[in-house]
Amino acid sequence: MKANEHNHNHKTCCDPSHNHVSNKQESCNDPTHNHHEEHNHDEDLCCDSENDEDHDHGKESCCEATHSHKEHEHKEEFCCESNHDHDDHVGCACESGILENIEVESKQSKKPFIILGIGAILFGLGLYVSSLESIGANIISGELLGQIFFLITVIFVGHGIIKHGLKSLLKKEVKIDFLITIAAIGTFILGEGAEGAALILLFYLAEYLEHYALDRSKRSIVNLVKLTPDIGIIKKDGKEIEVKVDEIEIGDVVVVKPGDKIPIDGKIINGHTSVNQSSITGESIPVNKEIGDEVYASTINEEGYIELKVTKNSKDSVFSKIISLIKESEEKKAKIDIFIDRFAAVYTPIVIVLAILVAILPTLLFGASLTEWTYRALVLLVISCPCALAISTPVSMVSAITAGTKNGIIIKGGEYIEELSKVKAILFDKTGTLTEGNLEISNITPRENHTKDEIIEIACSIEAKSKHPIAKTFNEYHNKNNISLKEVSNFNSIAGKGLVGEIEGKKYYIGKESLFNGNLENDNLLESKTNVIVGEENNIYGFISLTDKIRDDSKETINKLKSANIDTMMLTGDNEKIASEVSNKIGLSNYYADLLPEDKVNIVQSLVDKYEDVAMVGDGVNDTPSLARANVGIAMGLGGADVAVETADIVLLEDKLSKLAYLIDLSKKTLGVIKQNVVVCLLVKGLLAVLGIIGLISLWEAVLIGDMGLTLLVVANALRISK
Repeated sequence: MKANEHNHNHKTCCDPSHNHVSNKQESCNDPTHNHHEEHNHDEDLCCDSENDEDHDHGKESCCEATHSHKEHEHKEEFCCESNHDHDDHVGCACESGILENIEVESKQSKKPFIILGIGAILFGLGLYVSSLESIGANIISGELLGQIFFLITVIFVGHGIIKHGLKSLLKKEVKIDFLITIAAIGTFILGEGAEGAALILLFYLAEYLEHYALDRSKRSIVNLVKLTPDIGIIKKDGKEIEVKVDEIEIGDVVVVKPGDKIPIDGKIINGHTSVNQSSITGESIPVNKEIGDEVYASTINEEGYIELKVTKNSKDSVFSKIISLIKESEEKKAKIDIFIDRFAAVYTPIVIVLAILVAILPTLLFGASLTEWTYRALVLLVISCPCALAISTPVSMVSAITAGTKNGIIIKGGEYIEELSKVKAILFDKTGTLTEGNLEISNITPRENHTKDEIIEIACSIEAKSKHPIAKTFNEYHNKNNISLKEVSNFNSIAGKGLVGEIEGKKYYIGKESLFNGNLENDNLLESKTNVIVGEENNIYGFISLTDKIRDDSKETINKLKSANIDTMMLTGDNEKIASEVSNKIGLSNYYADLLPEDKVNIVQSLVDKYEDVAMVGDGVNDTPSLARANVGIAMGLGGADVAVETADIVLLEDKLSKLAYLIDLSKKTLGVIKQNVVVCLLVKGLLAVLGIIGLISLWEAVLIGDMGLTLLVVANALRISK
């Protein structure tokens, strides 16, 4: 089921372009958090606390839903400026959306290093004075002073962790911050303050490294967002004026000089050049652009000076839509992600109960040391952090979405990656999908007493006068084959039938059977509706067969899909003969011909019932219902209808079918990595839990291996997907 659209009618305080589509989860253990509900923001309220509960905005800070802050002053206009002071603790890495605020450029703060440095010095002093018997003529023991230094270390480094943990508890949530706080307090009660200080220092470092690793995982997406320039040059009254891109209006003439980025979507009205469209299509090979061709925001004008007429506002540009889809993609969770969230929500309380039992039962039943078993219970609490497990799926999905984006594929959510990995059949529309949607002359069949040259010469001469789409095919053919055109007079276009024109005093007809009086009833060439008849009214000269050119990569793509045990089928409104020819040429498993749009939907439904997991690839308005009905709808992007692109779950921006095989491989690789991460997390945590219970793991080792090490391992493994 597709997520509901988020409706925002507000002027956001965080960034003019920020749509708040990706909301922070309050807890990495919270399976009930609903990303799909519609969020409404009042137009005048910056981040009012009366807004949707899922945002959980507090009155003290209009940015509370995104991250915790120290008390600090914000500029009134920009309460979420990227360069303001944040509290040093930003919470568990699995709590914040990975693609959150990707349009806001963040600077690397030195504050965590300063805190860690001072904390390490305090910790070192604590270790030193603890080794002394007494300080200052026996005024205070070295051990007691050491404990004081360790306590100061905990408060200085861990005040944010403690605060975050207590806040979560007040919301009836048990987060790792609270467990770490309990463990640290426990060490002091047991007289092991050094363990508590080391625990806080390592946990602070772990969270910093986890967030740093996640930032790296989304860096290519962030870099993509930065590609659109903020300033454009418009031509007005003969002058060139620099203006902000969001102030450029439809119909304005924009000047783009060699080497500059194109700031907005439009059509070239002056000049020609080559354009690097890698930000849109993923292909870095420049594309030639001439007058009348469309160009897109964020692409690079490689060579010539061009002027373009603006066709879309900056917020409606192809590139803006790509960014919006990327941000929204994190909301559409895969089933495995939802399952892991639910599992983590159950797993943590179970481990907490187990930790309590570990502390109490050995003492009650066997008279074991309460101190020793309480310490082991604290180790178990630290190991219970589900962060690595909870983050294993979303970071893998984001890595896959990033990889797709770099290859000109927009994946609208992790759920579609998961679905695609299970697909057993892929259905294709014909025109514009398996074929280019452009007719070409495939065969010339003369009748007796006539030649191919005669027929094509007549046809090209008369078609040169026409503006019908088929005329383009004949014009291209005569230019390519150097056919000389004859003078045509008394030209006439008969709607729905064809063309009439006189050459050297003789009237010729080009078009359908209804134009002619000749006997054509038994001619099998009429079985194809793409045959053009040429001749006089009562005398048929011959036939010119037109076929929709099959995409160069269609056959290779179909072969790769079939080798992956995926059945391939075509759904088309064309007749049986045309469908059969196309199917045989590219090696499809099956085809369905003479279909109306409603017929396509019914067939998709029947195939979903048969295969369970089915994908549909299309580009036109009539494909939209079928795209919606399939488990995964895939649209051929730039050349496809807007409604098809909006309806589809995945968009191939470059209209290359070869991307499909890559997409299938990407989805299977992603699910493989997720399973690897989950298995490793469970095995490592299970092993550490056993070692912790039998006393072979310390608190600092639990953090170093079970939290920081495991999370970094999961993130590193997930990053392989985008390479």
